[in-house]
Amino acid sequence: MQQFYAHSTDNLDKSDWQSLEEHLAGVASLAAEFASVFGAGEWGRNAGLLHDAGKATSQFVKRLEGSPKRVNHSTYGARQAQQSMGKLGLLLSYVIAGHHGGLPDGGAQETQLHFRLKNDKIPADVTLLSMCKNTPEVQLPFKIARDSAGFSLAFFTRMIFSCLTDADFLDTEAFCSPEKSKERLTPSTERTLTQLKNRLDHHLQGLQIQAKATTVNSIRQNILAQCRSAATLPAGFFSLTVPTGGGKTLSSLSFALDHAVAHGLNRIIYAIPFTSIIEQNAEVFQSILGKENVIEHHCNYKEKDKREDHAYDRKRGLASENWDAPVVVTTNVQFFESLFANKSSRCRKLHNIAHSVIILDEAQAIPADYLEPCLAALRELVEHYHCTVVLCTATQPALDDKSSLRMALPNIQEIIHKPHLLYQQLKRTDVSFIGTLTDECLAQRLNSEKQVLCIVSTKPQARAVFKQLSEQDGVFHLSTNMYPNHRRDVLSTVRKRLKAGKMCRVVSTSLVEAGVDLDFPVVYRAMAGLDSIAQAAGRCNREGLLKQLGKVIVFETEKQPSVPWMKRCITRASETLRALPNADPIGLNAMRRYFELLYDIQELDKKEIMTKLNRPLQSELILPFKEIAEQFKFIEDDNTGVIIETEQEAQKLVQQLRYSEHPRSVLRKLQQYTVSVRSLDFHELLKTGALELIDDQFPLLSNPSAYDERVGLCVDIGDVWNPNDLID
Repeated sequence: MQQFYAHSTDNLDKSDWQSLEEHLAGVASLAAEFASVFGAGEWGRNAGLLHDAGKATSQFVKRLEGSPKRVNHSTYGARQAQQSMGKLGLLLSYVIAGHHGGLPDGGAQETQLHFRLKNDKIPADVTLLSMCKNTPEVQLPFKIARDSAGFSLAFFTRMIFSCLTDADFLDTEAFCSPEKSKERLTPSTERTLTQLKNRLDHHLQGLQIQAKATTVNSIRQNILAQCRSAATLPAGFFSLTVPTGGGKTLSSLSFALDHAVAHGLNRIIYAIPFTSIIEQNAEVFQSILGKENVIEHHCNYKEKDKREDHAYDRKRGLASENWDAPVVVTTNVQFFESLFANKSSRCRKLHNIAHSVIILDEAQAIPADYLEPCLAALRELVEHYHCTVVLCTATQPALDDKSSLRMALPNIQEIIHKPHLLYQQLKRTDVSFIGTLTDECLAQRLNSEKQVLCIVSTKPQARAVFKQLSEQDGVFHLSTNMYPNHRRDVLSTVRKRLKAGKMCRVVSTSLVEAGVDLDFPVVYRAMAGLDSIAQAAGRCNREGLLKQLGKVIVFETEKQPSVPWMKRCITRASETLRALPNADPIGLNAMRRYFELLYDIQELDKKEIMTKLNRPLQSELILPFKEIAEQFKFIEDDNTGVIIETEQEAQKLVQQLRYSEHPRSVLRKLQQYTVSVRSLDFHELLKTGALELIDDQFPLLSNPSAYDERVGLCVDIGDVWNPNDLID
């Protein structure tokens, strides 16, 4: 019998090539191990055995020997799954057919699964190895509801796809890159989480000994005690409703570790909407739990320059591929988009979400356009994949409101016994509404304050108000027209001036609202949703050091925001305030009413994800994996990143980019020096000659005058050049 191989080396005698049997057995074993976490070990095993079964052909051996002819090796295994595993075998056909190119759409059109199963040509001499013949009929490991059967089957298929692709990557890596594979070796999760719990306990004991006997510290201790007590409750949905200053970061971590250890869960996943909060929380967690135990996964991660940090950066890069770490801190975008993705690179991590504690920090920030599919995914994780989900926020959304949400979360347990009392105890601000202000009047008010933060809804207004302020030291602007490293430097300067009691006036967009550690005595906020106003209030008297309440002043702008969702938030906030004239506008009662009104709309599934997945199921099990992945995007991707090379480090990286054969790693580092611009603005910059396209694909701002050191990128002056910049 001919010997078949999965992977080759440079040795022509094939003595150290990986045999196909070895690879199939290795992948089957790993995939079964991964899938057994949610009761689907046999599914994982079968997927592993069949995924490369089509390589058992002389044509693939010739391919490994150097033949340029490509060999379709995935369709054969997909057909075997369809034919030998019963009605649900088609789900494995999706997984096997897509393990390289991504989960396909079902259907009879070219490139779709059912067309491929019927029409794809495969080598005539493919041999079904004996190990691949033992793939019996499979059954789902749990019951699914009839009205959401399509969604549940698609979700399950992605989970099996994750098990297979991760197992395939890892087994291939162990053969082709053994040194890299060894770097992944980690101790058992159970032992690690127990150790991390002990580290946190030790840290908290130290804080308690050092803490002054103040009212705030007493309240924080009570919140922590309630979190630890609730950790023994059965897994499910929880809410942690704690106002700013209540210490919810460490309290939520304490709940998560205690709960994971008590229930044998595998990891802690923090999903956070803003990278500014991710960086802050990851730094706190790493300082307590050890850097090697906390993986920070987001697009703005900045690799460290210190030699001692290089090992962490390597480990972080590896663990980010599949979230194989005790604690993962990531973005809402990364978390939710991965749950609806179809590519192996995005789905590979999914199986490691099972058996986890998931903390949704700032839970109200889930985009309303995708709220229903997001809630459906959370329900799947809790009901079928043994997860616990914690909704952690100071502005708790009404995600259990069955009157307005078809996918309302069931049986949410509030961790805090009397959250209304807690809000009264930690009240630090007074919110007032003053009507309409022109930009000039607003600037006059800001100029009269020594330390003040003003938050507006749009970048043009932020720039316009900033220009009205007195031109003197201590006046700052913040918006996403500034690249991340620039914003970080400005925030650092602002914090230092606030701490030193120096004059500090800041005009910003909403990027400072959630989780950015600033503490002003006075905050102005343009009218917005009540959750945004509450987040703005969290930047006022944050540490409770003022002798009186901090002042939060809400004003109307002359020109309302044009974005429909912003307008709706403002409308619903106004309706809430009219309905509850005597309520605290950022208190729990007003917030609950606001979210009930906000969610009482049809567009909580703008792309009709639920409709497309829950069509009446036929025996063909036609599921639109690729279509859903392309449509489920929190951020509509019509923006383009423009590199700004004003700093020396950016200039070095740009030089590397010009000559790099593998630009991806350089581009990741350059994200710290990149501004995202709309398609219209990008074409305007191109038209005025302000951009250079490196290798015809990487935009670099070539006109330094178009980037102002105070306000960032100014598209409107892209055609205005400093004469010195035109001289080489």
